[in-house]
Amino acid sequence: MNIADSLRENALADSDLLGKNDARGDVFAKPRDVDFAFKANDKERAESLCEYIKGMNFGNPSITLGDDGVYWIINVIHMPITQPLLCSVSGFMVCLGKLYQVEYDGWGSIIQNT
Repeated sequence: MNIADSLRENALADSDLLGKNDARGDVFAKPRDVDFAFKANDKERAESLCEYIKGMNFGNPSITLGDDGVYWIINVIHMPITQPLLCSVSGFMVCLGKLYQVEYDGWGSIIQNT
């Protein structure tokens, strides 16, 4: 899939998740830790992505090896999730995934409704 199609597909998924969170009363303007997840089959690619993210201060990534041999990279960013901001950051993560040839698997956060 080319990058434009990946960005379009990702924006639709992001908007869908934001809509579900909105229905649960999430206050998008309230900052929280947001996890951006990547999957890599190769340890070197996972480490290269983490080093880049850390070096550029694009978040706080960590690597975990799953039981299935897949390396999970979780990049944590403390931020609000208003739609323009979240979609921009998530789109950037799509681009990083393409650049480092790892799979961007989306984002998640704890709903902030208090």
